[in-house]
Formats: sequence, C-alpha cells, structure tokens
Amino acid sequence: MKNNDQRIDTLLRSMDVAEQSSPPDPTRAEADLNRILSSQPVVSSNSTMQFSQELNKPKTHRRRRALTLAGLAAAVTAGFVIMPALSGGDPAFATWTAAPGTLIGSERDNAVSDCRHSKQDVGGGMYSAELSAAEVAIAERRGAWVTVVLSGTDGFEATCTTDATAAWFRKGMIGSIGKPTNVTDLPARGIAATQLGTGTIADNPISIASGRVGTDVRGLSYTKADKEEVIATVAKGQFAFWLPGNELQNATDQGVPVHVTYSDGSSAIQVLNF
Repeated sequence: MKNNDQRIDTLLRSMDVAEQSSPPDPTRAEADLNRILSSQPVVSSNSTMQFSQELNKPKTHRRRRALTLAGLAAAVTAGFVIMPALSGGDPAFATWTAAPGTLIGSERDNAVSDCRHSKQDVGGGMYSAELSAAEVAIAERRGAWVTVVLSGTDGFEATCTTDATAAWFRKGMIGSIGKPTNVTDLPARGIAATQLGTGTIADNPISIASGRVGTDVRGLSYTKADKEEVIATVAKGQFAFWLPGNELQNATDQGVPVHVTYSDGSSAIQVLNF
C-alpha cells in the first residue's frame, strides 16, 4: 500500500508541463496536490492501477479529477490535467454528436498512434509493454472529437479523447490508463465501468464512461437529462461514450442507468458502476 501511495504521489507531482514558459510555482503545486489527494480518494490495497494524464505545451492548471478509474473491486481517484481554452478546433464541443461515427484510414491510424504515444511515459514507462501489445477495441468520432480505447490482457485499458481538428501544438487530450489486479470474467449480459465521471478539457466539463461488456451485449446507450439518447460504441468486449457537461459528476456514487441491448434482440435497463 505504501508503495502504491508513493507511486500515485509521484504521478500527481509530475503533472506540471516541463515546457511551460515559467517555472512551476511550488506553493501552488503543493496546494493543488493536497486538494487532489483529499478529494474522496478510494484506494484498495489489492489494486496496482496507475493512472495517466495527457500534457500539452500550453500552460495548464490542475483541478480535482472527478473522473474515476477502477477495477471491479478497486477504485483509485487520481489527478486530472485541465487544458486551457484551445485556439481553433472545437473547444466548446459544438460539433459533438450523440451517435458516434467510425474512424477509418489515416484518421484512425493517427488517433491510435497519438493515444499510444501520449501514454508511453506514464509511471516511468511502466505500461510500455502492455501498450505495445494492446489491440484497438474502439476508434470513434463524435464531430471533431475522436476517442480511442486500447485493451489488452488482464484487464489492461488505455483511453484517449481529443479534438482532432485542433493544431497539434494546442491539442488537449483527456484519458486514462490502468490494469487492476482482480479482474474477473463478466456474465454474458454483464457491464462494468473502468472509467466513469466528469473531468474538464479546454475549460469545459466533459462526462465520460468506458469499460467492459459481456459476450451477449451488443449495444448500450445513455439517456441525458434532456432526453437525448447518447449511443455508446460497443466493440471487442469494450464500450465507450461521452457527452459535454458535468451530467455524470455523481456517477461514481450513484451509478448510471443505461439501456443495454443483447444479441437476441432483447434489452434491459442496467446500472453502470464499478
């Protein structure tokens, strides 16, 4: 447990971008770290999950991460990098769509490559082997925004969501990486979140859910407060969806009702949680 705490502490303390124009303010960094570490962490002694943040050259600000990754029996709340407003691209999610499209060709290749690269040095490269071996489970587009989910053995998962139309030097990315020690097989109609909650990118809140599904699950959707249906991408035993706003900010405590469709055409409402 002590080693895990130290590793999480090290990751959190490394969030300031090395190329920022002025040296980090140690007083601010310490205050931010204390705020992150005191904001409802839930750490299981049997979890070895480590979590990442995506960095960028513009000056960043850190805020508590409401987006939580977890295994089925373990959860860790970690730091989350907040990107500044972007110049160009789609910083206000204006092009977002409730139904996803599929990334193909060079767009898919670039998104996958960017995701792998952004995670390569997390935890001193502790997941480099898993990243290299992981397959692409999901590569979707919602307007200007693309999401990639990489999955591997023993529950390994890496996720990335970014504005594909922003200039490369102003591109912010929100995502996660981890591998719980206690992954169990899901029932055929089971669902389990590994990422669930609300974070911030480009000074705007974003709600994200991703995770695993059983072999009989063919579709999953979430109905927003305004009754719009958000369709998840479901592929290769994984699911992912996201929406602008902070609608899922209490999801880790309350769970999220989702509509699940099965291979025989039937469906049911399930509660998505860890």
